[in-house]
Amino acid sequence: MAPRYSAFLSYSHRDKAVVVWLHRTLETYRVPSKLVGLETSLGITPARLLPLFRDRDELPASDDLGSAITAALAASQFLVVICSPAAAASRWVDQEILSFKRMHGEGRIFALIASGEPFASASPETADQECFPPSLRFRIGPDGELSNEPAEPIAADIRPEGDGKRLAKLKLAAGLLGVELDALVQRETHRRIRRMAIISSAAVVGMIFAVGLAFYANARRIEANQQRQVAEREAATARATADYLVDTFRLSEPSTQNPRTITALSILDRSAERARTELADQPVVLARLISTLGMAYNNLGLANEARQAIEGSAPAIAKAGADGADAQLTLAGTYLMLGQLDRAMTTVAKAQATLGPDPANRPDVRVRAAVTEGMIHAAAGETTKGIAAFDRALAVYRTSPGLNPARLATVLQARGNLLSDDGQFAAAETSLGEALKLNRSTLGDHHMETGQTWFALAQNAFLAGDLPLAETRIANALKIEREVLDPDNPIIADALSMQGQIYQAQKRLVEAERSLEQAVAIYKKAFAGPHYLIGIAEVYLALVESERGRTEMALRILDDAKHNYDVSYGRIHPNHGDLLVNRATILARAGRRNEARTDCAEGLKILAQTMGPQASYTKSMTAVCAQI
Repeated sequence: MAPRYSAFLSYSHRDKAVVVWLHRTLETYRVPSKLVGLETSLGITPARLLPLFRDRDELPASDDLGSAITAALAASQFLVVICSPAAAASRWVDQEILSFKRMHGEGRIFALIASGEPFASASPETADQECFPPSLRFRIGPDGELSNEPAEPIAADIRPEGDGKRLAKLKLAAGLLGVELDALVQRETHRRIRRMAIISSAAVVGMIFAVGLAFYANARRIEANQQRQVAEREAATARATADYLVDTFRLSEPSTQNPRTITALSILDRSAERARTELADQPVVLARLISTLGMAYNNLGLANEARQAIEGSAPAIAKAGADGADAQLTLAGTYLMLGQLDRAMTTVAKAQATLGPDPANRPDVRVRAAVTEGMIHAAAGETTKGIAAFDRALAVYRTSPGLNPARLATVLQARGNLLSDDGQFAAAETSLGEALKLNRSTLGDHHMETGQTWFALAQNAFLAGDLPLAETRIANALKIEREVLDPDNPIIADALSMQGQIYQAQKRLVEAERSLEQAVAIYKKAFAGPHYLIGIAEVYLALVESERGRTEMALRILDDAKHNYDVSYGRIHPNHGDLLVNRATILARAGRRNEARTDCAEGLKILAQTMGPQASYTKSMTAVCAQI
């Protein structure tokens, strides 16, 4: 019988985040076109892997795996075991391995090391670090039982000190497809080099164009006898910038570097290091490049790497004067991504001071500074200040014709988001609708910024109570973002978190849980520590568990959400009040009304202190508490 599944994923539920990543990354993996249709020991190479089986959320309380699990094992071509100390201690994982060996033999099992150490049980001192279950460590005997003969499982290792996620993914894909690993690595490398070449060309052209615009703006304000000097300086800056970028990507050619080691991250890391060491005497060039590299890191969800790159170039950025303001604003946006709001606001203030009082000096950067300030106010729950900052950005546009319309869309979108948060849904819809129209006309329907505007419109519809419209809009956002971003980018997590909230409001609990858990897993990987975005997703995940009758689990999730808020904000924030009101809702559903009333009172007190008693959200939460 032809297998129904490429592989059965066997794992402990403590490793669910790893298996969610693995399931998604393998099922969405595109086999290189030149390998599709080749004859292998497994048959003809397909364009995609068959589905993988992982839906083992609840097992019967017995020693029997159950007919559904046994049937899935029989219908799977391979077994992939997510190996960790938790998996090594799981009797279910061990039984799945043993059952698969009895059905299919020893040669179709792959191990993916997530944590712990293989064969650590050989020593009593390290036994608790063992990651291979017993049925993986030993061969099966003729009687169908485990023997004492050691096995040598084929293993990939996602740990940083092992293969890392990219190579581990390719190892498993090669095994499941029956092709040589080298073939996949080479094809993957070629694809990455082509993408990097396109990015490098675009970056060079964009940088030269930006330098040209800056020169033109400056030339109009200076005396005729200064124009030649400025032109020479700007031309030299453009040449240095272009040469730097071209040389960086030239180092990535297979003839000068092992192509298997080339990644976007390695190129960015090398670029940042080269900029600090080779351009220290050219602070203007360094500031522009380090700002661009910081934005590239942030777009990949690597906020800590962006912070380190820009902070490491702080002395040169300071020497660049007004030309260093962009880099400071990139750093402010990075702090915002990391939830460090006070540092973000301080950095914006430095950038604005660098620009000076002249409104005609770098209007494009002034717009960006006002928008960044508004976003920080929005994250801090300071609605009035945020809207005022966005209005200042729009005022710069009204007095500076010729600025990039894509930036205007960004301002309109940020302003619409804050109006929506304040309950001004009609005004928000107008602002966001104008932003979407601009993005679609200037960037197209498959650009990340267009996807972000669909996300903002979905959120506005959700807050306004139009759930079907919100569902359609968030689907549009996810479709675009999944086309242009890596699957573990936190921007996708934002959309998944919103989708989960919409499903939760529609009582589609299974779909809500899936979207929210995926969002939390991506956030945790991206931020490597507490973050308020994790907390937001967890609040809605707790509501889902509450509606399933799992009150204690819901309360534990809320405790973790509060920890994420406490660390990120460092002070009382409106989200603390929101969390307490939602906790009260969960307690009331469980019949614990006295506790619920206490939490409601404390939550409303926080909302009144931070947003004001007349704020739309404070009033809506007051209505919720009145029902309790």
